[in-house]
Amino acid sequence: MRSIDNFVVKGRVKSLLFLSLLACIQTSIATETTSENQSFTALQEEILWLQEETYVSTATKTLESIKKSGATVSVITADDLKNMGARNLNDALKRVPGLGINQFNIGMPAVEVRGVKTDFGEKVLFLINGHPSNTNIVNGGATWVYENFIVDEIKRVEIVRGTGSALYGADAFVATINIITKTADEIDGKIVTLGKGSYDTHKLNIQVGEEIGGMKVAINANLSDTDGFEGFVASDAISNSGKLDSWVRRYDLGFNLEYDHYSLQGKYVDRSAGAYAGVANALNTVTEQKYIQYFLELGYSRELKNDVNLTAKLYLDHFGADNFWQFFPEFPGFPDPDGMLGRTPGKVDRTGLELQTEYALDKNNKFLVGIMLEHQRLYDVGFINNYDPFTGLPTGVYEDVADKWNWNSSHNRDIQALYVQDIWDANDNLRIILGARYDHYNDFGGTFNPRTSLTWEFVKDYNLIVTYGSAFRAPSFGELYNKNNPSVIGNPDVEPEKIETYEVAIAGDITKRMNFRVTGFHNNIRNLIAPTPTATSVNESGNVGKLKVDGVEMELSSRLKDGSTIALNYTYQNPKNKLTGERLANVSRQKINASFSYRHSRYVNAYAGLNHRGELGRSSGDPRNDVSSHTTLDIALNWKSVSDHWDVSASIYNFLDKIYVDASPFGVMDSDYPKPGRNFMLKASYKL
Repeated sequence: MRSIDNFVVKGRVKSLLFLSLLACIQTSIATETTSENQSFTALQEEILWLQEETYVSTATKTLESIKKSGATVSVITADDLKNMGARNLNDALKRVPGLGINQFNIGMPAVEVRGVKTDFGEKVLFLINGHPSNTNIVNGGATWVYENFIVDEIKRVEIVRGTGSALYGADAFVATINIITKTADEIDGKIVTLGKGSYDTHKLNIQVGEEIGGMKVAINANLSDTDGFEGFVASDAISNSGKLDSWVRRYDLGFNLEYDHYSLQGKYVDRSAGAYAGVANALNTVTEQKYIQYFLELGYSRELKNDVNLTAKLYLDHFGADNFWQFFPEFPGFPDPDGMLGRTPGKVDRTGLELQTEYALDKNNKFLVGIMLEHQRLYDVGFINNYDPFTGLPTGVYEDVADKWNWNSSHNRDIQALYVQDIWDANDNLRIILGARYDHYNDFGGTFNPRTSLTWEFVKDYNLIVTYGSAFRAPSFGELYNKNNPSVIGNPDVEPEKIETYEVAIAGDITKRMNFRVTGFHNNIRNLIAPTPTATSVNESGNVGKLKVDGVEMELSSRLKDGSTIALNYTYQNPKNKLTGERLANVSRQKINASFSYRHSRYVNAYAGLNHRGELGRSSGDPRNDVSSHTTLDIALNWKSVSDHWDVSASIYNFLDKIYVDASPFGVMDSDYPKPGRNFMLKASYKL
C-alpha cells in the first residue's frame, strides 16, 4: 500500500526528461531529509523513554509511580497491543505473568489468575476508565460481554494482581483489570480500520477524537463478526460427534465527553453468539446467545483548594440476557424432534453514586476517603421451554412456563460502602500504604477488607515490597435465589467468598534499560460457593470450598538501543483444595511467556511471542489422561506510512500450527475443547 501524499507536483512540465530529472532530485533530497528526521525522532524517543517514569492509578485510586504503588502491577500500552497484533484484550492478557485464558462450554473465556479459575471470571474485577463492569445476574463476572474487548480504543491496561476490595469492593478478589480508553487528544482526528481474518472474520472500527465548542469528544464504534473456529469434538455429553458452533456478532459503541470539570462516559455492547460446545455440553447449531450491556457515568472532578481534590460519579449500568438454548438435540431419552429447548431472559440494573476526596496532609502524607451507594435490581426474569424441568420429559409444546417453573424472580439489593487510604512516605526510601473498606449489603450483611503494603528501597533502584490484603466476592442473584432447577438451587443464607493474600517482592533496575521483579504470593481462600447436598435430591448453593495457592512470578524486560524490546516471565503456582489436599484440577503449575519486539524504524516493527502452558491435571476420579503441555508462537508485522496516515498490520497466531485443547470438567463429556490451529488477521487503518 502506498502513500498518495509524499510529493505534490504543481504547474506544467514541458518535457518528460525535465520531469524525470526533477523527480530524481526531489527524491534524493526527501530521502536525506526523511533519514535525518527519522534519526532525530528516534533519538528524541530514546531520550524520552530513558527519562520516562511509569505512573499508574488503579492500585491506589491516585496517580503514583508504579515503583511505589505497593502492588504487583503490569501495564499494557496501545503500542504493545499494536506490536503484538492483538485482536482483542485476551490476546494480551494471556501474556501477563500469573494470568491464563481458557474457554469453556458456551465459548466465553475463563480468566485464571494465580491458580484461581472460574468460568465467568467473577473473581476478577474489570474496570473501564475506573468504572466497574462486572454483572451480577448469575455468576457476577464481566466476560459475558467484554470477553473480546476492542483493542483499537485502548490507551493502556493496568493489571493489578492481588486483592483490591479495600478500594473497589466486591469481585476485586484475585485481580483488578482497568481498561483505560483513548481521549479525544490521543485520537486527534478520525481513524477508520478494516480487518479481515481466518474463519471469515470481518471488522470495521471508526474512531473520532475532536474538540467541539470547548467539549472534547472521543467516540469508538465497532462492528465485527466471525464464523469462529469450528473445531471437531469426538464425543460430547450424549456421545455425539461434531463441530463447535463458534460464530459471534458484536456491535460496540464507546464514548467519552469532557467539558471543564465534567465528564460523561459510556459503553454499549450488543453481542450474539452460537452454542460453542453447548450449555449442557451437547453440540448443536440451534442455540443463539444474546447479550446487551451498557453503562453511563457522569463525572465531576475539581481541585477545591491546594492539595484537595473532589471526585463525584453518578452511574447507571444495564445487563440483559435473552438466550435461546437447545440444551440437547433429539436423543433416545428425549424424543422431541426439536430437542430440549429453553429461553431464559433476565435483566440486571445498577444505579449508584460515588464520592471521593483526596488531600495531602503534608508533602509526605496523602489521604483518600470515599463513599459509595448502589442499588441493584434483577427483573424481567422469564422461562419458556418444551420440557418438565423436574422429570426432563417433553411437554409437547414450547410455551411460557414462568408462572410455575421460573428459574428466578425479581430481587433488589442495596449496598453502602466507606473506604479510606493513607499513603505515607516515612522517609525518602520507605513508603507505607494503609487502607480499608467496609461494605454493607442488605441481603447478607457487612464485610470489612483491609490492605497494607510497605515499599523499601534498600539499595538505590532496588525495592522490597511486602503486601497483605483481604477481599470478597458477593454471592450473585443466581447463587442466592435460583429455583426450579433439578441440579442446584439458590440459598439466601450463602455468605460472600473471602480471600487473604500475602505477597513479598523484590524489584529493581539492573540498568537503565533492563528491569526485573520476583514476587512470591500466598492465597488463602475460604467460603467458596458451590453446590452442596441437601436432604432432598436437589443440591443448593453453599459455602463449602477452601483453597490454598502458593506461587512465584518472575519478570524480566529490556529495551535495546534501537527501541526493540525483549520480555520474559515465568509463573509457578500450586493451587490445592484445603479440604482434600488434592491439587486443583485443570490448572497448570507452570507458565512461560517470551517475546521479542523488533523495531526496525519508526515505521516498521516485527514481533514474535511464545506462550507455554504446563500440563493440566485431572480431578480425582477422572479416568482421562492429563492435558499435555503446549507451546504456541504468534508473530506480527506492523507498518506505518511516513505521512502517519496509514497503519497496516499482519498477524499469524499459532504459527507452528500446534494442536492443543482446553480441558473440559469431569463428568460433562469425554472430549476436551479444541483450540484453533494456525490462523491470521490483516488490519489496515487510515487516519483522515
